[in-house]
Amino acid sequence: MNHVSPAMAVRVWMFLVAATVTSGWLVEHHSVAGRWTAAAVMLVAALKGRAVLLYFMELKGAPRAWRVAFELWIWLCAVVIVALWAVGGSGT
Repeated sequence: MNHVSPAMAVRVWMFLVAATVTSGWLVEHHSVAGRWTAAAVMLVAALKGRAVLLYFMELKGAPRAWRVAFELWIWLCAVVIVALWAVGGSGT
């Protein structure tokens, strides 16, 4: 099994921190993305979840079937949440 190097772990962690700060800033400054703020934040959340799955849960070295299943799962969840948000009419 391939383990994540400490340097890669730090880079992924820095991405997660930057993505969290970006999401928080985007929510605070809702007017920047307007109606699409929720979709943008969900995109960032999906990317963060993918990073955790690939690097900290070591899915990157897992068999292809597991990786495809979890990749589809995370993107399907994000798309369903955004679709339900869009259909529900929430937001400005």
